Amino acid sequence: MTETTPPSEQDAVIAAAHHQDEVLVRDLPVRLRELVSVAACIGIGTLILLGSRNITVRGGSELGPTFWPVMLGWGLVLFGVVIVFNNVLRGVRVADIPDRIGVSGLKMFALTALIAVGYLLLWNVLQFWMITFVALVLFTFVLGGRGVKAVLVFPAVVTAVLHFLFIVALRVPL
Repeated sequence: MTETTPPSEQDAVIAAAHHQDEVLVRDLPVRLRELVSVAACIGIGTLILLGSRNITVRGGSELGPTFWPVMLGWGLVLFGVVIVFNNVLRGVRVADIPDRIGVSGLKMFALTALIAVGYLLLWNVLQFWMITFVALVLFTFVLGGRGVKAVLVFPAVVTAVLHFLFIVALRVPL
């Protein structure tokens, strides 16, 4: 007689990684949730593409002022199409369906939106590095970062990289 051994952690990890046999959810509410994401992605991407046509090009440069808006617009449209094929037509795994949002999630969303609006309003008032550092500290703290490394060092490094990239290397007047 053979003994059956309990599944190990490694077996559980392998089973989680190979979820081809898992039943996919194709219910209407799940598909509608995915279609909202698709509509937002493709709609905003299309608006950006249409808006980039109104950008005046003065002088020749390699990339030009329309390069990044066009890349962003096409990227959003492309990701919207990927969501259609990956989630809407195929279905979604049960593990990928998010829980309902609670009060703490709504507070976190509201604070994140307020920080983003404040960042945009103070963009021309404070220097780039200062407002970027403060906004990143606040974003990190609101979204769950704790400790000196997460709340201070991470925003400082990201701010330094952005400052070097845009102001020093690319000489963008921010």
